[in-house]
Amino acid sequence: MSAELITSGTFVDPEGEGQDQEDLPEFCRVALTVDPQINIEVWLPTENYNGRFQAVGNGYFAGFIAYDSMGPALRAGYATASTDTGHPETGTSGAWAMTDDGEQNWQLIEDFASRALMELTTKSQDLVRAFYRDEPEYSYWTGCSTGGRQGMMLAQRMPGAYDGILSEAPAINWDRFLVAEMWPQVVMHQDLGGPIPTCKLELATQAAVEHCDALDGVQDGLLEDPRRCDFDPATLVGQETPCGVVTEAEAAALQKIWDGPRAADGSFLWYGLEPGAPLGDDPAGVGSRGGVWEPGGPGWDRLAGTNPFLVSDEYIKYFVLADPDWDYRTLTYEGFEQVFRQSQEMFNDVIGTDDPDLSEFRDAGNKVLLWHGWDDRMIFPMGTVDYYERVQDELGGDVTDFARLFMAPGVDHCAGGPGPQPVDPFEALVNWVEKGEAPEQLLASGSGEDDQVVRTRPLCLYPAVARYTGEGSTDEAANFECVLR
Repeated sequence: MSAELITSGTFVDPEGEGQDQEDLPEFCRVALTVDPQINIEVWLPTENYNGRFQAVGNGYFAGFIAYDSMGPALRAGYATASTDTGHPETGTSGAWAMTDDGEQNWQLIEDFASRALMELTTKSQDLVRAFYRDEPEYSYWTGCSTGGRQGMMLAQRMPGAYDGILSEAPAINWDRFLVAEMWPQVVMHQDLGGPIPTCKLELATQAAVEHCDALDGVQDGLLEDPRRCDFDPATLVGQETPCGVVTEAEAAALQKIWDGPRAADGSFLWYGLEPGAPLGDDPAGVGSRGGVWEPGGPGWDRLAGTNPFLVSDEYIKYFVLADPDWDYRTLTYEGFEQVFRQSQEMFNDVIGTDDPDLSEFRDAGNKVLLWHGWDDRMIFPMGTVDYYERVQDELGGDVTDFARLFMAPGVDHCAGGPGPQPVDPFEALVNWVEKGEAPEQLLASGSGEDDQVVRTRPLCLYPAVARYTGEGSTDEAANFECVLR
């Protein structure tokens, strides 16, 4: 559609959705459109090009070019690309998935799920070859949330396309976890007639962390592995809070939320939130789009908030039921199970992205690095653990020659939370791909006022966990070792 040389060092987001990019090297900006309406941008540095290509992923329902992620890639010398995945509505709106006739818009859904990612890959790599008259030395994918799902979709369906994929907090179990995000609302409305007040939920989270904090040998406000936490919310019954006394019914509902969705016969449907994950309304109204934290509003409430998580509500409304008038408050336990199974049947093959057979990706010599925060309030971290363990089962056990998972205690969705954040997992991926330095640990750091680092920790190769050696500061990574429980 267009090609222009950008020499100003500044790029202003034409949609006003993200942050303006500054201090950019000179680059050629190429805009493409693939029928019917998949928009792609490729940025090609004319100086400091490092001979490599880095495609970047989206967040939520996409609908935008991820300029916020393209800027850092360009500054690092990469040719880079992003797609809006074929629909114009951004972020949390799912209305594009339904036609004016009240049917699922399968063209746009399939573009969003996979076709746009394949078109981005082939068209962008063609442009890189044409522009530099040479193959990129290495090609990478990086993304969190939806971007993490996109990377795994490409590993499964285009296994030879990327030398390395960084998949962070990946939305790989799309057809299940998006419905499961509505579970807290079903529990609270069916069992209590409405939401649990936020101050009671915050009390429960704090109590769970305090009860289980010392299990890893360090009192630091973090749960190294929340699966070991046996806190019983029934112990809170009768406690006074600024929003009233905790009742037996509220404690029972909270346990259901932590346990996760169950069928009418009590059988497992999907995972729940971990005990350390934040619950209730977010007073700051903070959400994440493509890994960039920005103000949200009522739709950004945590999963057990006054309102449901907007992406879950939009998914059920437009993708699964194709009913814009659907009201989540009408959803019974029986209805929840029906919607859950309907979502699986309709969308697992389309957007499930959970095929554990990565043998072609492995055999091509490529690498995938996954990490997920244990305190993720949006995508249940056990879904990623479940997938990684199924990859191990499918491929005969040890898969660390090409796939490695790291879990981040106390880290929220893509970023945030009380736990130390992974410092530079993409660099770890590059060193693994290009130098053969397979990461045994990822360095994580936590910052205080003025962005001063106050705590560092190792994130261990799953299933190992970090254990304090007993000597030195518990705020220094060097004083921890990775061990199997």
